Amino acid sequence: MNHARRDFLKKSAVFTLATAGGSLLAEYTAIAQVRPKLSELANYDALGLAELIRKKQISPLELVDDVIGRVERVNPKINAVLTKLFDVEKARGRAKQGIGDGPFAGVPGMLKNLTQYKDARIDAGSRLYARYIEKKGNVVQVNSPLIDAMERSGMIIAGVTNSPELGLIDTTEPVLYGATRNPWNTDYTAGGSSGGSAAAVAAGIVPLAHGSDAGGSIRIPACQCGVFGLKPTRERELGNTRLSSMGAESIILGSLASELCLSHSVRDTAAFLNAVEKKNNPFLPPVGFISGPFKKRLKVAMLLETFQGKKPHSEVEKAIRASAQLCERLGHKVEEAKTEINGPEFIDAFLCLLASSTLQYEVRIEQFLGKETKREDALEPWTLGLIDLAKSRGGLQPCSQRAIKAFTEANAAVEKLFKTYDVTLSPVMRVPPYKIGWHAPTLDFNMLLARVLDDIGTTPLNNAVGTPAMSVPLYWTRDGLPIGSQFAAWRGGEATLLGLAYELEEARPWAKKRPPVFAA
Repeated sequence: MNHARRDFLKKSAVFTLATAGGSLLAEYTAIAQVRPKLSELANYDALGLAELIRKKQISPLELVDDVIGRVERVNPKINAVLTKLFDVEKARGRAKQGIGDGPFAGVPGMLKNLTQYKDARIDAGSRLYARYIEKKGNVVQVNSPLIDAMERSGMIIAGVTNSPELGLIDTTEPVLYGATRNPWNTDYTAGGSSGGSAAAVAAGIVPLAHGSDAGGSIRIPACQCGVFGLKPTRERELGNTRLSSMGAESIILGSLASELCLSHSVRDTAAFLNAVEKKNNPFLPPVGFISGPFKKRLKVAMLLETFQGKKPHSEVEKAIRASAQLCERLGHKVEEAKTEINGPEFIDAFLCLLASSTLQYEVRIEQFLGKETKREDALEPWTLGLIDLAKSRGGLQPCSQRAIKAFTEANAAVEKLFKTYDVTLSPVMRVPPYKIGWHAPTLDFNMLLARVLDDIGTTPLNNAVGTPAMSVPLYWTRDGLPIGSQFAAWRGGEATLLGLAYELEEARPWAKKRPPVFAA
């Protein structure tokens, strides 16, 4: 290692973010024998922090207190963490106990406000549940299996992150808690529905945060916040029960959802997946821990058009073509391709199914809050618009039948594509990050629906078919806003995606990029 590189590494904690093969981590291990300053800890990934703890260079309690300090400094600017929902003394108490020897032992992480976690006031960003909790107490009484697995890995839950009401839209601007702002430019959205988690990671509040994805809700905020986000194969992870104790989704819509995380480094996501995946799944052999890239060169299909047959915004197209060129420089073969999916029919069926899942909330208004409660006092205009849309389409059964037909046809088309290609490359969103308010849930429903349908990419396809997909932060606009590139594989192909992600991370490192709002 040359002297200039050693000097740079001594001055920056960014070197703890491992690249493929762990070369930077090895260099760090060789030269960093001194205790890091607390102000530098936001520059470490989760596995890097776990290594510091194992070497007793820092304690779990110091880490938790440092994260609390980061929340106090940074969160007022971006509103990513919902401090009212979580008692930090619980995190401090866990840090004082035995943390075990899991991969994330002693590392603070955060949970999206749309999961089963009994030690927080999980209200799904909705006044309906928030008012019920004020009257009756927590709705969630037990942790989901995935959250239990997080804690078994040694991770200390240190907060709850903002999400849109019931996770129903691609921006995080709930009426109940206000908008989460993008750390790269606070006039812009952080995406949704895992927007609070993505913003918290991008701003260095925590190195890793939980997310869930029923139509793009991990990949969209990862794309817009410049972090790494992987949606696993359907039923890959433990539990897969978003708010099941609330009955917050129909069984059919629930089958679209996957849970995992948002992170700074590929290795953190790889370790997280290994910690929370089902090890005895008869249909999906376990992925295990993927520690670096593969030698196999891949055949990549570049898909640019949306379901409506529209090309992406010029800035998004630049991002995807730049990612394609990078793949080619790495020895992969990229070809422009198209799917045989009936796009308008597919997206209409997906929308109908999404809308039908909201019908139960209208029933719960009376159950939870009483007959005298007005709809608009419990639910946002976007949610109410989806309820009315579902009613106009005949309700859950007709929407489910329409979805089964469209998704079956889409599955056949995607399976055919993956018989020729190993991986697909496509936009996450058709447009670059947009300003807060453009998709606000308080807008006129028909106007907002038209905007959402025009701006989305093809993320819902992976949920409908059950395939894994990831957003990789490889491009920033001239205005300094990130645009992620979406890579997808056939069901069970997480190892292929992670191997490729390691390669892309090493070729074009993103961890050293820091937004204007950052905790260090």
